Amino acid sequence: MQLTRRHHRGLTLLELMIVVAIIAMLSALAMPGLRAWSANAQLRTTATSLQVAVKQAQAEASRTFRQVVFFRTAATTCTGTAQASSTGTRWVVKLLPIVSTESATVAFCGSLTEAAPTVAVTGPTAVCFSGAGRPTALASGITGVGVACTTGTDNRIIYGVDTTTSTANVKKLQVWINLGGSVRTCDSNRLSSAAPDGCPAVNQTPTT
Repeated sequence: MQLTRRHHRGLTLLELMIVVAIIAMLSALAMPGLRAWSANAQLRTTATSLQVAVKQAQAEASRTFRQVVFFRTAATTCTGTAQASSTGTRWVVKLLPIVSTESATVAFCGSLTEAAPTVAVTGPTAVCFSGAGRPTALASGITGVGVACTTGTDNRIIYGVDTTTSTANVKKLQVWINLGGSVRTCDSNRLSSAAPDGCPAVNQTPTT
């Protein structure tokens, strides 16, 4: 019985170049979608972090029945000496003193864009809550963080969460705080009348 030997031929240089070209072409087609997915994930993470932080401030005000200030800061330490900064990427929740002989105390602190370097947050530097957990206006001398709190425009306070890149098909998220106490995230590119995650069809300019 005669055995035949099979010869296994590998890829030729031309075949290998064709495979590499196909992979490169598929990667180029998928790259814009991957960029948009990554940008939207960072936006959603930042907006959720902001919403949770604001709700923490609101809950602390209701729990302690004290005035609370939520503010953005550039300080990296979680102490009572931090001052507000409109470009700050960190946040602090501070309980304000009930009487002048008391000192303000820090309840919580955290970061907004630590995991999202290409995201920018616009809107109020500080938001204050009354003991009932509702937004309230306070002068800078009362907040003790260098800025005043307002109640926004048309009974709402708006934060904008947007990307700093030119990536296409990216969401434009906002965090809304109504004077009634509700806090929600919505997409300003969509209207709430047509989509549950959309923003109302009113002035959507972030609060200054």
